[in-house]
Amino acid sequence: MPRHHVPNQWPQQQALQSFPEPRQAGSSVRLLLVTGTLLVIFFVLIAVLWLVASGAGSGSPLILRPSGIAIIPLKGEITNDVGSSFGAPLTANEIVEMIDEAEKSPDIGAILIDIDSPGGEAVASKQIVYRIREAKKPVYSYINSVGASGAYYVAASTAHIMADRDSITGSIGVISVIPNVEELLGKIGVKVNVLKEGEHKDLGSPFREMTPEDKAIFQSVLNQIYSDFKADVLAFRDGKLSRQQLEEIADGRILSGKQAFYAMLVDELVSSRKKAISRAAQLAGIERPHEVPYGKREFTFSDILFSAGDSFGSGFVKSLRISASAPAGAVELK
Repeated sequence: MPRHHVPNQWPQQQALQSFPEPRQAGSSVRLLLVTGTLLVIFFVLIAVLWLVASGAGSGSPLILRPSGIAIIPLKGEITNDVGSSFGAPLTANEIVEMIDEAEKSPDIGAILIDIDSPGGEAVASKQIVYRIREAKKPVYSYINSVGASGAYYVAASTAHIMADRDSITGSIGVISVIPNVEELLGKIGVKVNVLKEGEHKDLGSPFREMTPEDKAIFQSVLNQIYSDFKADVLAFRDGKLSRQQLEEIADGRILSGKQAFYAMLVDELVSSRKKAISRAAQLAGIERPHEVPYGKREFTFSDILFSAGDSFGSGFVKSLRISASAPAGAVELK
């Protein structure tokens, strides 16, 4: 029988056997994705547990986004003189420290200056103003009953001024009151001898009448402070208040909150402190705000007794003391 030719299939089989069977690449990729996802979830859980533990250990809740509104009170006369009486208002330095504290707090998203003050010392007012201008967090103000002169200066430095329509504000001016008791002392037979070096060293002395030159020196100082006051208010209210509008009302006059609103000294009229806080939160983009009050002092019974005794003693001494070396009183924004 004829032999049929059988083709040689060996090379093809050998070629097929020389290549390994391909692996299932899809299963390897899925395995990597699952492993990576599990690792990410693991590290996220560890981070969350660490944050919760840190918050619990410090006694504060876990904070994901600042939602607190720091309420910093500006009450009474603005001064850096530490009051000795019980319930004395905060000094300018203390208010600056509270702004510092609110800036550092991770819970605070915005600051509201709650104002009820007729003004006060020029330098003390400027300390608060310049600290507000340096703040990284938004600072707003609310004029409650009174926010005049130096207190309005503070309000003007904030991003948004709110006021009650019947509040008292404005009073943009500078004053220095210099008493003269020369005639009174003469009537009761008291003579004061003043020794000095320097022609104007007793400038503003209450024991003699001021000369025209004395008045000119004082007036030049007041003019400079007044000019700076107006320049700062104009800069702070840039785009809201023109120079002409400011000059028309910057003569020391007081205005109601409603009048100040129409005079462009105030941005918004609100009917209550609560609404001012709510509006501050809205301006800062805080959806669920909570108040964080600053400036509350805790007094013990012994503190009250000491304060009462100290106030009586210092008041008695001041009523008897007439300082021959004291110049004029502090220049005030009132």
